[in-house]
Amino acid sequence: MNTSRLRPLAIPALLLAICVLAFGLQAPWLGFYLDDWIILAADHSGGALRLLEYAWRGNRPLIFWTWWLGFRILGEAPLGWQLWALFWRWLTILAAWKTLAMLWPEHPRRNLGAVLLFAIYPLFMQQPSALTFSFHWICFFLYFLSLIAMIHAARNPARYPGWSVLAILADAAQLFSQEFYVGLELLRPLILFIALDHATPLAQKIRRVFLHWLPYLGLLAGFLLWRLRFMPTPGTDRNTPVLLLNLLHSPLQTLPDLITRMMQDVVDGMVGVWAYTLEPSAFSLQPLSNGLAWLIALAALIMAWVALRRVSPPQASPANRWRREALVLGGVALLAGFAPGWSIGRFITDTTFLYNDRFGLAAMFGGAILLSAFIDWLIRPGRPQLLVLCLLVGLATGQHARNATLYRWSWEEQRRLFWQLKWRAPGLEPYTALYGNGALVAYMGSWANISAINLLYSPNLLPSPAYYWYFDVYRYNVEAVVEQHGQVADEKNFLTFSAPATQSVVMVDQPEMDQCLWIVSEADRHNPYLEKAILTALPLSDLSRILPIESSPPPGAIFGPEPPHTWCFYYQKARLAEQMGDWEQMMRLWEQAQAEGFRPRSEPELVPFILAAAHTGQWETALQLSDRAYYPTYVMHDYLCTTWRRIRDEIPPSAGRQEALSQAHRELDCGQIFQP
Repeated sequence: MNTSRLRPLAIPALLLAICVLAFGLQAPWLGFYLDDWIILAADHSGGALRLLEYAWRGNRPLIFWTWWLGFRILGEAPLGWQLWALFWRWLTILAAWKTLAMLWPEHPRRNLGAVLLFAIYPLFMQQPSALTFSFHWICFFLYFLSLIAMIHAARNPARYPGWSVLAILADAAQLFSQEFYVGLELLRPLILFIALDHATPLAQKIRRVFLHWLPYLGLLAGFLLWRLRFMPTPGTDRNTPVLLLNLLHSPLQTLPDLITRMMQDVVDGMVGVWAYTLEPSAFSLQPLSNGLAWLIALAALIMAWVALRRVSPPQASPANRWRREALVLGGVALLAGFAPGWSIGRFITDTTFLYNDRFGLAAMFGGAILLSAFIDWLIRPGRPQLLVLCLLVGLATGQHARNATLYRWSWEEQRRLFWQLKWRAPGLEPYTALYGNGALVAYMGSWANISAINLLYSPNLLPSPAYYWYFDVYRYNVEAVVEQHGQVADEKNFLTFSAPATQSVVMVDQPEMDQCLWIVSEADRHNPYLEKAILTALPLSDLSRILPIESSPPPGAIFGPEPPHTWCFYYQKARLAEQMGDWEQMMRLWEQAQAEGFRPRSEPELVPFILAAAHTGQWETALQLSDRAYYPTYVMHDYLCTTWRRIRDEIPPSAGRQEALSQAHRELDCGQIFQP
């Protein structure tokens, strides 16, 4: 494997640098997302047994060991998991490069070009969900390790037993843990055919390929028997090969749609994902992170250019054979990588499901080889070829950097949300449901919020039923719950919940509107910024479920240190004090926030301080705050009128009260709503 002017460790260092540029620079500011939270809750509350239960209910009963190993080494801090997933991705890329180098030792530049494309292939964009997808990279590495050992065994008869044992054990570990790479098992005879001596007569070579493949074919058969016949699948098996079964039972009805969607996936996986790196919105220096992404793209381009220029150029004589082999191997690997997802009816181009790109992860290896072969075939050798390759590497690296920024913003929003919730509600009565407006934060969902909230309020105990639950008002029939006022029940994997419907709290989070987190009740019905779905849920909201005393602090490794106290801290603490009837404390919080230069940017956030000023006899302040909330938009009319009606009903008569009520009535023109 001649790499010309590159030192022995230069290529591993290059691949690590590219990975760091694409995925690692923002790792200290990335966190947990989506399924990360339920895995985190499983380990935190029950260790290996709860992880096993989660994996068992998720129809991958043997995958729990990858997470258990990670938690024992890393703990729960998100940075450790980001570096862990990056480490295994890098090892996978190194193993893929070693595999290509063993297949085509006379083509080091072509091998490096293909593996650079594989390293940053812009199909799978969920790398920041590091806890969840770390097992994908561990198993992908084991698959390539198995290929490397298999090739060594086939080429070294004297060491066949040792290499074969390593190959079979590595393959069994990844194959029985998950099913993402089962399609790639079909590459083994083709890889063996390329790896064995080309001078061997064809019939003899085919016989040798079959004999070397036989143990892995038996292992594959054993896995399929386990997966389709013996593996426990509690509840619904989400990975049942429904499309494959439909194809067997009704081929004429299934085949046309399958072929269409397969072609769409192939085109998107080979062309579309690269086109996304050139979206018009990317061509902007704002926000600052976008400009930095272009600098990262340029750095990756330059590094790839320098490395490829220093590697021995392709040899002219075997080029045609390499292209044929690369086109065949890449094409088969691409289709085989997509095949497991296709068999269960999941396509990367299907927009009815979010995050389907994971079903193309196994196809990236084939896509990279196929694309590299097309470039080699269609573009003149030398600098034109290198320029196209390096441009693709740079563009994809920049795309991953932009994607990491979106996940970084999500983590910032999550920490803001969860800390505000903890400030507003230091404790919650057990068996409380929280209703909210949607997923609340990007790259989250109801199941993620459920796990996060239980970790926030009950970190050391996750019973069944769970103490806390989250319902998305856009996905849950809240109207029926309000009408029936019965029990609410739900389950997600190993988590279950059951409680009376009235044991609930309703919250609204719209940071894009410059708002803090709002815990709302019937008193907020006239808030003009509450959507219909939230208004429907208001009868369920019982603020007495909120406890002023914190039962346990949030796990610091997970949620990080408490953020700086800005306006929303004072707002949340004021709403808590309002619930306790501590009006003096509310005004102290208002004055402290003002002294530190913090102001509300949303009119409804002035309402509790209008009430506090009135209750403490500061009528001028109450009227001034009412004016600030009313002008110049006037949208707060009904909300302010009901607020002043509360003041009238809650505060004993006095001269100051009567004068303030009269002035508020004149300025707001409340009409009948001001009447009893």
